[in-house]
Amino acid sequence: MVFDVFAVISEMTLGIIEPYNCGFLEIIPEGDGSDYWLIAGVHINGEAYRPSPRLYRSELLALTKAQKIYDWIVNHENQIQGWGCWCSDLKITLWHQSKEYPSCSLY
Repeated sequence: MVFDVFAVISEMTLGIIEPYNCGFLEIIPEGDGSDYWLIAGVHINGEAYRPSPRLYRSELLALTKAQKIYDWIVNHENQIQGWGCWCSDLKITLWHQSKEYPSCSLY
């Protein structure tokens, strides 16, 4: 019985971490065996940016969009204040998770 559980777990795709410029991109499948992908995070200099959830029809489309998000962040870093911002160019909300999280106060 334990072997059956292990076999199922070993077949699951947990996601992809792709190096990009000075950071990395993190994408995950919608579910086990799904062809749809989500961008879990864009990481730059130890800072994590999480876009609003959106499904992409393939791994390649998700990675391409994550690269565009990364490039936008690098070029517009001064526009990202506090916990998040609206990116009108890409039509997404970006949530910023700083290096200090979770030790930073919400008060």
